[in-house]
Amino acid sequence: METIPKIDCEKIGFFRKTHGVHGELVLEFETQYETSIENSNRFFVELEGLLVPFYVFTDGFRFKSDNSAIVRFEGVESEKYAKRMAGSSVFIFKKEIQSVPDEFVGSGLLNFILYDEVLGKIGKIEQVDNYSGNIVMTVNFRSKELLVPFNEDFLLSIDKNNKTVTLKIPDGLIE
Repeated sequence: METIPKIDCEKIGFFRKTHGVHGELVLEFETQYETSIENSNRFFVELEGLLVPFYVFTDGFRFKSDNSAIVRFEGVESEKYAKRMAGSSVFIFKKEIQSVPDEFVGSGLLNFILYDEVLGKIGKIEQVDNYSGNIVMTVNFRSKELLVPFNEDFLLSIDKNNKTVTLKIPDGLIE
């Protein structure tokens, strides 16, 4: 098993818990590493004091919230295997850390285009509000103001390059 010197790496977060039964893990990360994480196909997981490389499965990475993502690694295909990694620190090479412009960090999902899994394009996110930890997006849909809750259970994908968010919006919310 290959190990990596810690001096060459930066801790970006940890695995909070498993997700599902196919070996996926919830990665909690520091927001300043978001771009670096999104562009990485490999993470180093601290196991028994050593950094061990794990490669992200094809399409095995998706953002869950502003500071968490769901990750699936090659060779980690069961919940039992993934549970051994829960609680472990996660690292990337220092040389792979990419800086994020401050203006993007503050803007969040503002001006992204919101899509629904069934209905398709809903509209541009014109406002994002935080009501005691509940994120609500304001979207102009068919000339009417629509308030859409941002819940990680509804989230299907966030594409920062194309500035799109795809949700599975609950039945009855859009009439």
